[in-house]
Amino acid sequence: MSSAYAQDNSGQSDTSFADSVGEADANDVPDASSSGNVIVVTANKRQSTTVLKAPSAIQAISGADLLNQGAVSFEDVAGQVPGLAIQNLGPGDRKYVIRGVSSTGASTTGVYYDEAVISGSNANDGGGFQSDIRLYDLERIEVLRGPQGTLYGAGSMSGTIRFITNKPDLDEFSGYVKGEISTTRKGGENYNINGALNLPIIEDKMALRLVGWGVDDSGFVDQVRVGAGSLDPLGRVSNVNNDNVLGGRAILRVKPVDQLTIDLSYTRQKQKARGSSRYTPAGITAYPAPGAPIIQGCDLCNTDVNLAPREDNLQIYSATANYSTSFGTFTATTNQFNRKFLYSIDTTAILVQFGLPYPSVTYEYVDRKVNSSELRFASDFDFPVNFVVGGFRQSEASKLEVNVLATNNIGTPRGGFSTLTSQDALQFPDTGTTFLGRTDRRKNLQYAAFGEMAWDVVPGLELTAGIRYFHETLNGVQQITHPFFGFPDGQTSEPPVVNEEQTNDKFTYKFNAGYTFSDDLLVYATASSGFRSGGLNPPSPFAPIPLSFGPDNLWNYEAGIKGKLFGGGLEYQADVFYIDWKDIQVQQATSQALPYLGNAGNARIKGFEFEFVARPTDALTVNFAGSIQDAYLKEGAAPDQLAINPTLGVSGDKLPDVPPFQFAVGLNYTAPLSATSDWTATFAADVNYQGKRNAYFQNSPFNIELEAYTLVDLRASMTNDLWTVSVFARNLTDKRAQLSAINSAQDPYAFITARPRTFGLSVLRNF
Repeated sequence: MSSAYAQDNSGQSDTSFADSVGEADANDVPDASSSGNVIVVTANKRQSTTVLKAPSAIQAISGADLLNQGAVSFEDVAGQVPGLAIQNLGPGDRKYVIRGVSSTGASTTGVYYDEAVISGSNANDGGGFQSDIRLYDLERIEVLRGPQGTLYGAGSMSGTIRFITNKPDLDEFSGYVKGEISTTRKGGENYNINGALNLPIIEDKMALRLVGWGVDDSGFVDQVRVGAGSLDPLGRVSNVNNDNVLGGRAILRVKPVDQLTIDLSYTRQKQKARGSSRYTPAGITAYPAPGAPIIQGCDLCNTDVNLAPREDNLQIYSATANYSTSFGTFTATTNQFNRKFLYSIDTTAILVQFGLPYPSVTYEYVDRKVNSSELRFASDFDFPVNFVVGGFRQSEASKLEVNVLATNNIGTPRGGFSTLTSQDALQFPDTGTTFLGRTDRRKNLQYAAFGEMAWDVVPGLELTAGIRYFHETLNGVQQITHPFFGFPDGQTSEPPVVNEEQTNDKFTYKFNAGYTFSDDLLVYATASSGFRSGGLNPPSPFAPIPLSFGPDNLWNYEAGIKGKLFGGGLEYQADVFYIDWKDIQVQQATSQALPYLGNAGNARIKGFEFEFVARPTDALTVNFAGSIQDAYLKEGAAPDQLAINPTLGVSGDKLPDVPPFQFAVGLNYTAPLSATSDWTATFAADVNYQGKRNAYFQNSPFNIELEAYTLVDLRASMTNDLWTVSVFARNLTDKRAQLSAINSAQDPYAFITARPRTFGLSVLRNF
């Protein structure tokens, strides 16, 4: 587990380091060393500071810790962050939940890759559609808990996650290469290679940093009845949820003059999986499928009759310029996030529910393009008042194609999508290829102006106030490209359905007071607001549904304390919070049980978060972090709403995906092999616990209570200046951790679990 506050190897404390960087400009941070595990953060976009000196609930995980732990995905370290949970619905489909703010609809957590907005969107299907960019050659990860609406906008309703990449060093040639091989119980061999190369081009003026990675993880879920109606209907595909990732990043840093730094970067990643990660547990009967046997679930077996591959391709282009002056720093950034995502699911159960006994698979092609630009100024005046002020623009265009296709006796589509009635799979069940097709095009344009002002009232006391004005315009056009049973005679298409233009305007606010009693004690209090914009519903071929839904909003109140005791031998953070959340976006339904998004209900969330880092000896570090949360509906569905949709929550229901208690413990013992050796040995153990929680609202007939689980990882390594050799065990007890669950009349009972017990070896070479 990472320690965001540990002393560096020279014994320098975070106090002296913070003093050395506290007055640095934000654009200088990438050049600064983090002095071991003392991590510099720039969450307020105004100045750099350390975690213990920031008057807010923030946790930072250093790039060195990510590398040492062998962390590949954010999910590998998320358990270390108090108040954070991840809903996992398979490759490329994550949902981040901070402080219990979880519901259907767009992401409630803002996600940034350097300055680029990459927050997920699930305006249609899927769980959260957060990208799973791999964590190679990062400087740090910052997790900001609580609304960050004034600086980071509408998508940061519950918090913000920032992935900060390592920037080029203008002076030194350097790099590393790391290889890893492992084996997974009930799976197979896994391979991972990654590396980075820093190339100075013009001394002190220009440098290029190249990063690359390749991951080939075996699957561990077997699909046991592939191919309804085949000669061998109990077909089996082993390790169907494999994960293949190939990616890279290039960053060019140019510093024509001392005051100006320009970073140009490009990141690309491609991820593929052959099938679904969900499995039907023992004791659950698989859904009935035409031509397929009725079977019982079992350990790590998927009972779908069709294969459901996924593919995620993303690109991020970024350009950021920082110009520093004696009175502050100007920052200009523009970023383009392009993502093409194939999400597929076996939809046989859905058709069977509507009395259509045919095997089918649905392919959803999502093409999303997000451009975000920001211009801001952060002052550095030599008097008590300083501020950051700026403007923001974001445009998004997305296209969704939904194709419901007939499948063959090997669980794959019989043919490609067709608009022709002659290829309708209901009229021509033996030869037709297509059941349904539709398209959904949406455009979103946002403008915002924001500012935060900090006032050092007296020595030790700082007051901060922030405000953001947000304006958004939404447009949408949907079209049925192939209706069930095809088009009527003489008709070859349907007219598009144009959504009425929707606009949202909102102010968000932040008020913060922090008092530094000494270098070892800081207390703070914050009141902040957040909101999530509304959206558009796609039309239904079965019944009319509302074409749009409105925003939801919340206020967060918190108080915290952080500091050091026993001469720095114990470092701590703790906070309490209260959230008032109104007009929650939830999934509703028509009288025909057709789902759509709407606004219903108010919630209350109360919690306590804590982090402790103890160093009983120079060699031993102990981390303990966790949270206690009580998240429930204060005002749930009315009886008439429940009569239409019994899955809605009622007053008093616990919110889904929120564990009442979670914690992580990390032990790290590092010492030289001998007094004269240049080799250092490390022994580390990480334990992550998640309490029981509900997959859906407690009142829902489809709710599944997810069991509590504990995951244990062990690692041992030997390191010198050039080499690091590690052996590791992940999920040592081979726990079937119930990370997420799926259950509805149209989407049968299933779990997604952590990778089974995995043993491995890694070798790293610096140069």
